[in-house]
Amino acid sequence: MNVPSEERENRQLIEALAAGIAHEVRNPLNAMQLHVEILRQELAALVPNRNERVYMVLTRLANELRNLDGFVSEFLRFARPPGLNLEIVPTRTLVTDLATFIAPECAKKRVELKLEIVQGPSTVFIDGFQIKHALLNLVLNALQATPAGGWITIATDGDDEHLRVRVTDSGEGIPQGTEDRIFEVFFTTRAGGTGLGLPIARRIVEAHGGTLIITSAPDAGAVATIVLPARSRR
Repeated sequence: MNVPSEERENRQLIEALAAGIAHEVRNPLNAMQLHVEILRQELAALVPNRNERVYMVLTRLANELRNLDGFVSEFLRFARPPGLNLEIVPTRTLVTDLATFIAPECAKKRVELKLEIVQGPSTVFIDGFQIKHALLNLVLNALQATPAGGWITIATDGDDEHLRVRVTDSGEGIPQGTEDRIFEVFFTTRAGGTGLGLPIARRIVEAHGGTLIITSAPDAGAVATIVLPARSRR
């Protein structure tokens, strides 16, 4: 497949930027996280009262470093995606493992998480870890858009050749006028968002030969649909 020159130049720029971030940012960031933890431990002997303001400052610093580390990790995942480790994965296990992982976050926000595994292939030939990561990004996106008292449904269907997974929510939907930009790198409408979750999800799905489509209606939530080949491509 011929890649347009502009897209090829953008990829080269992102890869060069990723190399710089991995070397110039990641190493000092790891060192700062380590030294904050050392400081916290040594401070405990000098200031045993954990309610002192210095602990609040350290906690904020640790949280900001953790958030920055998360962003760097996501960016590197987008810029230098790992190769696929394909294997046969049971569809039910794929979805239930994801639900078990994200259920506490949904409960914390008082959003009901529902599963509908009613039909479709019983197994798929995929990189289970990466597809779970893509689905997790979609569910987290839905959770951010869904207020307390709402719901998120993860449903599967399909046939012998394709698995379809839908993540549907009762949230606010895609803001009007931004529908064409949701897969743009770094584009986000949410405070604290990285703008990388959806581009990473789509890249993972497309690497499997699948598709990711997100639709929405005003005040009617959104539907993210992944379609994956169920069998090995020969």
